[in-house]
Amino acid sequence: MSGENTEFNKEEELLTLYDEDGSEVLYRKMLEFYHPDFDKNYVILAEEGNFSDEEEDIELIPMINVPDEDGDGGKFLPVETDDEWDMIEEVVNTQMDDYDE
Repeated sequence: MSGENTEFNKEEELLTLYDEDGSEVLYRKMLEFYHPDFDKNYVILAEEGNFSDEEEDIELIPMINVPDEDGDGGKFLPVETDDEWDMIEEVVNTQMDDYDE
């Protein structure tokens, strides 16, 4: 997988999503990118509550961002294939290393 045409957006923003119980959960968008090999937009989220203790590893949650017909909003879908998981892990490791420096 080349990923040469992958575009990254590292602009952090806060998103309110709902968990399976219907409760609001605040997430921080850590990374957003389009990957041409899969022709999908991905977002990497982290639960905002996890940022209180800086020593703790933060669990990143990758999702597929599917915009609605207008190109606004849309929905997040879970990542389901091993190929996508591998690609996301590689992208996150590379991008977050750059992020920490």
